[in-house]
Amino acid sequence: MADKEIDFDGELSNEYDDVVPKIIPSYHSMYELAQHLLRDKLNKDARILVAGAGTGKEIIDCSLNNPLWSFTGFDPAEPMLSIAKKKVVIASLENKISLVHGLINDVMEKNFDAATSILVMHFLPDDGSKLDFLKGIASKIKPGAPVVLIDIEGEIGTDEYNTLNAAWRNQQIFKRNDDKKVNEEFELREKEVHFISQKRIESLMVEAGFIKIYKFFKAYLFGGYVAVKK
Repeated sequence: MADKEIDFDGELSNEYDDVVPKIIPSYHSMYELAQHLLRDKLNKDARILVAGAGTGKEIIDCSLNNPLWSFTGFDPAEPMLSIAKKKVVIASLENKISLVHGLINDVMEKNFDAATSILVMHFLPDDGSKLDFLKGIASKIKPGAPVVLIDIEGEIGTDEYNTLNAAWRNQQIFKRNDDKKVNEEFELREKEVHFISQKRIESLMVEAGFIKIYKFFKAYLFGGYVAVKK
């Protein structure tokens, strides 16, 4: 396992759309719930910032379901963004979706009406990088704009973490019937993913300038939050 890592610039970019929904419990539900949270708060012509646009699933689905909204997504993984760009063209959404290769500071637009960060921040270490990421999002959206954040969360070694992680592992073994592969993935995840507790997530969001932080989603170690910029 020592020579393996989660690499979005490698083979994972081509496998992501097929593999990830099988691994993440309630994967499709988290995106559906996020859309309805935004739809309740935004005008029909809203502009949305999407962190970690990836292969384009979130941004394209949301655009098709909300045809008057426009989107700007960014992602540092060029192979994944390349897939997203092709999907945007196929869906004829070039006039509604802009994609930026890079990080939050590479997005030149500001004053977005909302932002989403789904399955992104847990890849950043809690050495100031998570806080800088949240502050970057806050700097791009309007005061009062909502943000939806979904991440892996938890504190390794606690009873809560052990209970939920074991249930997730058992679910994966049951569904996929490949004990070795699943156990390798869980070992790698603990090494490569920088998840933090709910308390720490909420603390960072407050420090970044967000208020009215509410938890709306929980599926094993996955937690979802909605907040607004102060």
